[in-house]
Amino acid sequence: MALILSCFYVLHEMLSANLDLLYFLSLVLILVDIYKNKRLTVKSLGYIYLIVLYALLQIVLNDQVEIPRLVINVAKIFLNVFLFIQIKESKIPLPVWRKMTVYSSLLHFILLAVSLVFKTEWLWRLDETVNIYQKTRLSLLYFEPSEASFHAALLVLLLVFFTLREKSGSKNLLHLALIGANLVIVVLSAGMGGMFSLSLACVVMYLFYLKENFSVVRVLGLIALTFMAVLGVLAVVYSNNSFYLRFNDIVNGNDGSVVYRFNVSFRVMKQMLMDTHYFGIGFGNLNTETIRNMYAGVGLVDVISNSFMYALAEGGWLMLVLLVAFFLSLILPVRPEEKILKFALLLFIVSYQIAGGYFTNPVNWIVYGIIANPYLLRHSRSPNPAPSASLPAGVHSTGTLELKR
Repeated sequence: MALILSCFYVLHEMLSANLDLLYFLSLVLILVDIYKNKRLTVKSLGYIYLIVLYALLQIVLNDQVEIPRLVINVAKIFLNVFLFIQIKESKIPLPVWRKMTVYSSLLHFILLAVSLVFKTEWLWRLDETVNIYQKTRLSLLYFEPSEASFHAALLVLLLVFFTLREKSGSKNLLHLALIGANLVIVVLSAGMGGMFSLSLACVVMYLFYLKENFSVVRVLGLIALTFMAVLGVLAVVYSNNSFYLRFNDIVNGNDGSVVYRFNVSFRVMKQMLMDTHYFGIGFGNLNTETIRNMYAGVGLVDVISNSFMYALAEGGWLMLVLLVAFFLSLILPVRPEEKILKFALLLFIVSYQIAGGYFTNPVNWIVYGIIANPYLLRHSRSPNPAPSASLPAGVHSTGTLELKR
């Protein structure tokens, strides 16, 4: 089961971003839950109840809302919320999460090896039109190179956590090798969002680790890592390569992608909210020809790249209230011993979504589910009961995922 879920992680955007395989996984789990007890399905409907009512209100107030797109977008939110609750209430032990991380990284390693031998359009973006600094970028089987960076960076963060916890030298050698492979993917995909989010999250993770496990050796290790990082930055600067050129343009405000993600996106979102009296333009309505034509004058080219601004532009004040409540519900229950993992994951996913990404990407919601899961570290060493014989392997009798070690 761990291998199957790892395949879903690596291949879920293989068809397209809209035909995400994780949506189908969510749909299968919903059918299993309905067959058994409907508990998680009803709970998910309760989570999006206000969104459904608000969507109906948007239809009444805005005659430009495209109802089919609105229905599809709300359905995506429902599938993602179900995945979030499924992960939140699952009792998958930490060793299984490690196994899934390792399997996903091994699949990444295989794809990386193939991509270095065969430079095909299936695995590479060979004529990049967005990133002017690097025309050839690795994308593997993800929708775009930045998504490859995001997925590899998330695996690196989890592998760093497992390395800090692990006492076995052989397992840590495997972790370090897989960290290296995923970092190569991050670099070759040239995803600045993934690099930046990973760097922030790793710093936070190690600081919490140092706080819990303070020693002179670990402090010296932090100093050595900092020194190496400074040398690496200096090497990049003096080499005058594409990463430095882009970073320099970002700092000076000359990078078109960053300007669009923050300055232009904020201006477009603000205008959309003002025009709709802060009710939003309608769920799923931003990516339409009508809206693009209406707001081309304020800089809208395709879609708003910042996924939170995207959600606010479509959902208005209600989405703002729900997001604040959602993040408070994630942060407040975190216990001190969980901060090392959960705060690092939260910083990673939030910073990445600010930089870009897709609000309805199921991986975002799976990460949020991991953060919200109260059993993850508490039961990491407890035995796991066998699944009910009447259900498929890996699905607990309550409808939640539960995998054996």
